[in-house]
Amino acid sequence: MRAGSFVHASDPVGEYFAGKAADYQSRSTRFPWSWTRARELTAVRSLLGDIMGRDVLELGAGTGFYTQDLILGGARHVWAVDMSAAMLASLPAGPITPVLGDAAAIRLDRRFPVLVSTGMLEFVKDPEAVLANAARHAEPGAAFTILVPRRSLFGRFYRRFHCRHGFDVHLFDEEWFRAVAPRCRWRVSATVRVAPFSLAVRLSRM
Repeated sequence: MRAGSFVHASDPVGEYFAGKAADYQSRSTRFPWSWTRARELTAVRSLLGDIMGRDVLELGAGTGFYTQDLILGGARHVWAVDMSAAMLASLPAGPITPVLGDAAAIRLDRRFPVLVSTGMLEFVKDPEAVLANAARHAEPGAAFTILVPRRSLFGRFYRRFHCRHGFDVHLFDEEWFRAVAPRCRWRVSATVRVAPFSLAVRLSRM
């Protein structure tokens, strides 16, 4: 399935993740990434709450680390959006609809009670546009769980790491979400700081 626009192959972010798609999942099982991901997963699960039998829109699904966990957590169906066809090709089997598209621009003919974005918002050109487009796809009272890198010493190291690949990334804090979310028809309902440098946020649709 294809919807909206996607990042052109000449974009450095698109090139980077297309090149990493083949072994992206296996690399995430190695230390220290595996340690970091385990802590992040615990935080995301705590904010998601009970998703049994619910449809989920996942923005920035990658190769499906969280997609698979959503299915194991009882999600009825996951619409997995990513800008990389190579990443979507590596999604696990299950009740999953891959959507090749830009999270800030896709238009799906449905709304969702649960939305998730983990490790994507830092790479987009306009994070606020993603929040606004997510609101268009959210049912009243829907929950949107987000995982991003935090403005911190380790967050700056993370940014420097990606600068070596030719692109910058956004860093976030609670204040950014409290300022921006209401403009996009969301409100912050909970935040969790995750060592060493991540921030998990739960937004509620206003």
